[in-house]
Amino acid sequence: MPPNVVLAAPASATSSSLVTPALKKDEDQVFSWNEVYHYVSTNQIKSIHRNKQVQTVYNQWMKDTLNKYGSIENYLLSTKLHFKPIEDKNRPPVIILPNDFPYSVEEGIKHILLWSQIPLSQGYIEEILEANYGSKTYEWVYFVNPPEIQSVRKLPHVHVFMRQRMN
Repeated sequence: MPPNVVLAAPASATSSSLVTPALKKDEDQVFSWNEVYHYVSTNQIKSIHRNKQVQTVYNQWMKDTLNKYGSIENYLLSTKLHFKPIEDKNRPPVIILPNDFPYSVEEGIKHILLWSQIPLSQGYIEEILEANYGSKTYEWVYFVNPPEIQSVRKLPHVHVFMRQRMN
């Protein structure tokens, strides 16, 4: 594991273990690995989203959290993200967490977040994922939301979708 990386999302954690809505096929789209991979790799990330139930819970959580903490950043920094000081701006401290409000993806696809105090380079992201999950075991695709759809703008974070490789 690269130094300065805190792994709070073990490989056994799944997005669905955090919020487990009952889904009906006619209610919400559940994105397959191929769809997630396509939308991310073609920069159509706005096409991937939460299901209606998770989005409703998320919207209420946002409202409650803003009322209590003043900002999502304040909440995260006081409850979940306890960063070490930055010693090397090319390898800043990173905290890996499951997404508490995951996008609507098939079972077996994990949705995690890499949190940092400064933007992460693609090479460092790959190094972190390789060290913590391993490309022989997992395949992944990742992105940073464009500013217009970021709910947490002051704390850089990377959305990562991953699944175990098919043998």
